[in-house]
Parts: sequence; C-alpha cells; structure tokens
Amino acid sequence: MSEVELTALREKIRDITKRMIILLSERNRVSKAIGEVKRRMNLPVLDEGVEVSLEREVVRLCAELGVNERTGLKLLHTILEDSRRIQGYSEGGARVTPGAVAAKARRLAASGKAVIRLDIGEPDFRPPRGVISSCIGALRRGRTHYTDPRGIPELLSALKDYLYEEYGCSLDTSNMMITPGGRFAVFAAISAIMREGESALIIEPCWPAYREILEFAGCRTISVPTSIEDDWDPDLEKIKEAIRESTRAIIISYPSNPTGKIISRELFRGILEIASDRGLTVISDEVYNGYAYKDCPSVLEFNNENFILTSSFSKTWAMTGFRIGYAVSDGKTIERMLRVSSAALTCVPEFIQHAAIAALESRREAERNREIMKRRVDIAFTEISEDPHIKVYKPDGAMYLFPVSEKPGFDSNRFAEELLEKWHVAITPGTGFGDYPRAFRISLGQSEDQIIEGIRRIREALK
Repeated sequence: MSEVELTALREKIRDITKRMIILLSERNRVSKAIGEVKRRMNLPVLDEGVEVSLEREVVRLCAELGVNERTGLKLLHTILEDSRRIQGYSEGGARVTPGAVAAKARRLAASGKAVIRLDIGEPDFRPPRGVISSCIGALRRGRTHYTDPRGIPELLSALKDYLYEEYGCSLDTSNMMITPGGRFAVFAAISAIMREGESALIIEPCWPAYREILEFAGCRTISVPTSIEDDWDPDLEKIKEAIRESTRAIIISYPSNPTGKIISRELFRGILEIASDRGLTVISDEVYNGYAYKDCPSVLEFNNENFILTSSFSKTWAMTGFRIGYAVSDGKTIERMLRVSSAALTCVPEFIQHAAIAALESRREAERNREIMKRRVDIAFTEISEDPHIKVYKPDGAMYLFPVSEKPGFDSNRFAEELLEKWHVAITPGTGFGDYPRAFRISLGQSEDQIIEGIRRIREALK
C-alpha cells in the first residue's frame, strides 16, 4: 500500500512540475509581448515599480501559504531574470570597469607607447622594509604550511590590538578573519548573509566590484545615487525608500572610491540606524581609512550589532600584490564567512600573514604614505580645477578625483578611449561606477610629475 501511495504522490509532483514549466512558457510569451509594447511606446525594459509591487505580493503569498520566503524570492528572481533577457535588458549596460581600462592600457604600453596610468587604483609606494624582511624571514624559517582558515594567532592578536588603538573597539579574535585581499572579504560577506533573489543597496558612485559580486551571487543591486551638486552626500530618505522586502544589506565605503568623499558622523549614524530599524546588515568597506584627510567614522565606533567590516593591507601599506585583507563581525557571521572561504581556498599563505604583522607595526610608513597621497590630492585638485568646464569635489580621503564635465555632449566612455589612444593617458569613465556618463575617475597612484603631465593632457583633450 505504501509503494502505491508513494508512486501516486510522485506522479502528482511530476504533474505539478510539468504544469509549472508550461506556465513559465506562457509567462515568457506574455513577457515578450510586453517587451514589444514597451519598444513601441519607447519605454525602458526595467520598471522598478512593477518589480517592487510583484516582490511584495510574492512575500505576502509566501507568508499566507507557508512557503519559505527566501525560496519564493529566489524563484521570483529567476523568473524576472528570464523576462529581462527576453525583453533585451542588459544588466551591465554601458559600464566600463577599471579592469577593462587597465587591460587596454597594458596592451598599448606593450606596443611601446609610454602611457600615463591614471586609471589603476594601486599606489606606487613600496611596502615597508619591515614587511619585506618579515616575509623573507618567515620563508627562511619554513613558515610555508597550512594555517587555520581564520588566520594565524599572531596576526589575529596584532590586528585586535591595532583596531583597539585605532577605534577603541574591544574585539575577540572570534570576531575576525584574515582574507586573500579586501575583494574576497566583500565576496565572503555577501555570500554569507545573502541568497539568490535577495537584494542589497549600494550608494553610487562606488567601486564596481560590489555590483559584480552581487550579480555573481544571483542577487539584485539597488542603487541609491548621489550627485556632485549635493557634495556626494547620500539622502537618508532615498535610502529608506529604496529598501525592498528582499533587501538584506546596505554596502557603504568611506572614504569613497571614486569620489574621495567622507560622510559626517551624523549621516553615517543615520545609515546604521536605518539598517538597524529594517533588520539589515551594513557591510562597511573601510579599505581607504588609512588615506583619510579628515575625521573618518568607522562602523567599529558605533553601537551597531549587525555589521561586517571589510578592509585590506593593499592601500595603507602598499601591499596590493600580497593579497591580504580582513573582516570583522559577530562570531556567527564570521563562521559563515569562514565556510565560504574554506569552500574556495584553504588559507592565506603563512609567510604573507607574518608580513602583515610587520605592516601593522609600520605606523611611520603608513603615515608617510597618507601624507604623500594627500599632497597628490591637493596638487591634482588644483590642476583640474583650473578647467572652466569641470566641476570636482575636493576629496576628503582615498586616492582619486571624480571630475564632472559640463561640456555639452560630453561622454566619458568616448573621452576615455580617445584620451588613451591619442594622448596616451589612461583614466576610468564614470559609467564604471554607476550612471555617471559625464564623470571620470583620475587615480593618483603615480608620481607628482606624472599626475601633473597627465592632467595637462586631459585639459588639452577637453578643449
């Protein structure tokens, strides 16, 4: 009797599955028809209002019918992705990432051209001597073995002391993990707290990796744009309005890449309070805190429980090629992030972790790097500000300028391409950081002479 019952149930579920596919086929035909109507009416493919309304309906139905909300949102995400594809929507749009520009610049340099690299977010400083000697010493001592995925105890202890001295925050080593660079820390954070079909807010313009990682994870990106007219300050009301039923996180990063903006403590606190009220996690990418030229808040300074701090040794100590960063959060979240890390890799190389200990002790070199970068910011800001067609915010931190052209018909993608080909200067179009076709990013990872000459060429090209 049991086998007969089981067979009948399996036939029933097979029939339900087939009907679901038939319904999906019908939905796709309707979606295609909607796309054709949109094209006739000259309407955009993506309609955020319709999607938000549908998302709310799905969440309501899940609660009413006892369906897991995350499963419902994942299914909705898959269906909507299909609709966008059918209607010809491209998530990437006209984005030109820093990586794409860097590849073009390398090819041009390989052909024998002397290219001024104002595109890549990498300081030209050398790592502190102590970092190099510590790394070599660790290799000679045979520090070349597997370690705990969380990190070696010596580095975790040194990081704990460093963060206490910087922010007065008492942490346990269970609240930390060492990662292969800051990018992976962000990847592990998103992977640990989000599921396919869910969404996160990003405040644009911002580092394109946030969107790329979210897309890779099958999550939606909700953009909260800012403008130079508002000094790149985010609007708290717009943040509140942008939050959906599916939203799980707000990603922030100050000092900002690409604008150099540092928001006030009041605004920072306001974002944290919104997240707390809505039960969201704040992912605070603080990789540029070492290049802050005025008071810069850290998520560690606030009494906020639901956060993940990500950072790196790449900028402050010029250790980009070492690929080492870290994350700080509550113990359970770190454990989830460690599972992500363990699934992808074993650990950060042991000798590199010993080099990072030396970096944390290299305060003088870190301060010198900050002072040099600040001088470059001042020089570059003065040089680009002389152009009458340019508006630019003077950076509070980081290593970039994000000028906005006021010339009629200016297109940053076309300008960046022409600047590289004709003037041999590499910059990144503003479209790499959001919907900013009139802006472009200048990176200050080169010598003062190179920066001045590069900006001179930029101004000539703008005439």
